[in-house]
Amino acid sequence: MVLGITAGVIGLAGRLPDPRKVKRELAQRRVQSISSLVDGKAGAVRGTVALAEPNAYVRAPITGRSCVYWLVVFDEVGIGDDFHELGRAEGGVPFLLRSDHGTARVVPDRPRIALPGESVSLPIASASRLFVAASELTTLKPPNYATSYLRATVYTLEVDMFVTVSGWCTREPDPEAAENVAGYREQLPSRPVISGTRRAKLLIG
Repeated sequence: MVLGITAGVIGLAGRLPDPRKVKRELAQRRVQSISSLVDGKAGAVRGTVALAEPNAYVRAPITGRSCVYWLVVFDEVGIGDDFHELGRAEGGVPFLLRSDHGTARVVPDRPRIALPGESVSLPIASASRLFVAASELTTLKPPNYATSYLRATVYTLEVDMFVTVSGWCTREPDPEAAENVAGYREQLPSRPVISGTRRAKLLIG
């Protein structure tokens, strides 16, 4: 379901993810080149988002944007803009992060993010279309007041965005280089795979 967007919000809606905190944590990381990432260690890199395979993207709910990762947060908003989160949902596919110093594959499993967001707000009493959209994604907590607003904020990670990614690195054979290499498989060039673990949460921003 795609709804009209009435306002743009970047880092202002929802208690989690906290974009300012993610930005601060990323600023404290030592950014290195993609080619220097070490298997079995945490690392932070910068690059441009690209599809891992042709047409390997998802569409964000509500906005309908094509992306490789989306997060939607539903909040009850009261007088004075105080708010309470009612639920959230996310979706995504592995994507590539490219730079002049290499390519990494990123697996966006529950990342903490600092990404642009778009929001739509409707009075609880007339927000049936938002509740329907929410019911297709997650189970919302019931709102506390009939006079509140229901706000949905959708964050998306899109192709060609330049971002910093921090997480845990493993390595896999590089399919883009394999065609030009002869020899045993263990001799093939490899590329980093960045994901999140308990030790190193995946941050994107």
